[in-house]
Amino acid sequence: MSCRMGTQIQMVAQEEVDESFLIQVRAWVNKVLEIEEVPSSPPYLSVLIWKTTEKYHDFYQREKKELGVVTGEETDFLATHDAWRGYPRIHICQERLIGIDGTIVQGVIHHETGHALHHGAPEFYTFRFSNRLQEAGRFCGLDLPLLQQCVYLLSVAIKDQDVTLWLAKNGLGSSQLALLDYLLSDTEEEHQIWERIQEFHGLRKIAFAAFLKTLLPIEAMISAGLEGAQRFKDQWDEVYGWLSDAERKGLSLLARSIMKLEVKTFQERLEQAAFQLINKTCL
Repeated sequence: MSCRMGTQIQMVAQEEVDESFLIQVRAWVNKVLEIEEVPSSPPYLSVLIWKTTEKYHDFYQREKKELGVVTGEETDFLATHDAWRGYPRIHICQERLIGIDGTIVQGVIHHETGHALHHGAPEFYTFRFSNRLQEAGRFCGLDLPLLQQCVYLLSVAIKDQDVTLWLAKNGLGSSQLALLDYLLSDTEEEHQIWERIQEFHGLRKIAFAAFLKTLLPIEAMISAGLEGAQRFKDQWDEVYGWLSDAERKGLSLLARSIMKLEVKTFQERLEQAAFQLINKTCL
């Protein structure tokens, strides 16, 4: 099928996937593709729907090995996106969404489709590590593998900021707020990890990059004056209350600074954001 802006959409689902689920996913994808203020119009979009987490995980590992992709593990997300083969793909696992409220699932599908439009090219998944950035990383305890993980998590936060804000500005903010509410509902695992690594300077930087995944979109929506955003900032401060006041304030200031970066390309923006995170002394 194709939407009115000309993007050819291929939906590929395993035979066991419920037809009613396919119809609903198609409707939610089209809702985003119908937005007039579209950043780009990819000629082709693939939506792959998996019945079980196991089958998606097997596919994901095969793809990474075949294409030489080095990223963090993404299979625990409600849905994912990539452009590893030169065009945008969305992966949805029906098993992962069992028991999740429909508004949250809608928010996930809207969000991943937004990524397909904003980040549907390989340049958003291939990161440069200049000698200067590697030197800065080593100085704070990040060897190249750890620096790669830090930059990857930071890229996720920055791309989520772009998509969340764009959707909110185009009438789909309620589903994004529902998704943020879900993501903020349980930070216990992050808390446990933090307790183990907080004394290690390099690992702290990686953790802070991960914490920005929700904070950066929230700060962006506050900056844009979107209704309800401040309530989520208050919620973020509460659920991350196991961080010190200085750490939470430092992350908020970092998020606002990243939002103000004036660079031409995503790669430049990501590198500058990485420098800011690495060099911020209070984090």
